[in-house]
Amino acid sequence: MEAVDHFMIAAVLLLLTLALALFRAWFGPRAVDHVMAAQLVATSGVGVALTLGAAKGDASMLDAALVATVLASVAILAFVRNGRSDGERPED
Repeated sequence: MEAVDHFMIAAVLLLLTLALALFRAWFGPRAVDHVMAAQLVATSGVGVALTLGAAKGDASMLDAALVATVLASVAILAFVRNGRSDGERPED
């Protein structure tokens, strides 16, 4: 097997993980479950982009993965910041 075949197998496994995370995001009982599943979807998407970029030698896929990583981090920070029940900022 060539190295490209290994990358494609890894990409398929990551897509399977992504599908399971989407299922969990749709049927999760709490908001935290939805957000954690969305984070897993973003992480799996980054993994797929990195894997396919490495398999094809395409640097633009690596750039897309970097942008997706930053956006996923910002989304989680926004959830944590707005997820307080009392609506107040923490004391320093």
